[in-house]
Amino acid sequence: MKGFIPIAALLCTGIVSCKKNEVPASSPTAQTTTQTLLMRANNTITSASDQQSQEVSDVLGSDVVMSTDSSPCRMVSFTPSRTVYPHLRTVDFGSGCTGPDGITRSGKKLVTVYANWKTASAGTLISETTFSDFWVDSVSVSGNVKTYVDTAATPGPLALKIVTNKTFTDTKGNTSTFIATSYWLQTAGDTTTTTADNVYQITSSATGTEVLDGATSLTWTSNTDPQHPVIKMGDCAFRSSGALQIQLTLSEGTVFNEYLDYGNGTCDNNATIAINGGTPQAVTLPLFFWPLSL
Repeated sequence: MKGFIPIAALLCTGIVSCKKNEVPASSPTAQTTTQTLLMRANNTITSASDQQSQEVSDVLGSDVVMSTDSSPCRMVSFTPSRTVYPHLRTVDFGSGCTGPDGITRSGKKLVTVYANWKTASAGTLISETTFSDFWVDSVSVSGNVKTYVDTAATPGPLALKIVTNKTFTDTKGNTSTFIATSYWLQTAGDTTTTTADNVYQITSSATGTEVLDGATSLTWTSNTDPQHPVIKMGDCAFRSSGALQIQLTLSEGTVFNEYLDYGNGTCDNNATIAINGGTPQAVTLPLFFWPLSL
């Protein structure tokens, strides 16, 4: 599975049973549950962030390489027309469409576009995205994403405010939530959104929960490092630099602090993650959902 963090790497960053153990010794079952919860939370944070790139592309009406789910097998249609406002943009992945990231999506994303982002004034709600039987691999996605103009494109620079409220449900009924407010500021390029030199600076604040076997077992917060805002290039499917500060709290009170670093500006899906001040571990993004039985 793409983005899998080896259990051994997690063990040796202080999660369970290492020399500098910050968690009391526990049974193998309890340790496995802890590992599962922490990995699920990281999956939610990184995967939802990746999905947001495509949602921005949908809103801007662009099919450039904004995200890894820009697959040629998806079908995009407009009702009544792309140039009429409001209109509905339907992104249909059918019964299964595998993207360049190796992830299979199915179902539909429904994007109601209320106004032209190029001419809308600050504060305007320009779109709302909902989901119809939409799945990412074996995970169902529900909820909504609302996009506002934070700073008008004219005179610019364009800035978008994105409010996300999503729930992810696996085939066993376990759920993950992702509630976030993000700001996308265009720092380079022009208003065509199709040029290779468009660059976006992203700052965000998010919260979520992991519900395992019917009980809320973990809560988390994620914030962009103010000294290292996330950078997204318009011609790159990945976030190329910047970092997230993540705090995860288990239901019994144990807290983990993580630092997810997207890198130095290279267009790739490589990153590092450091846990509780430990040595950064190399990972491949997106960290994605896998079965609970490790």
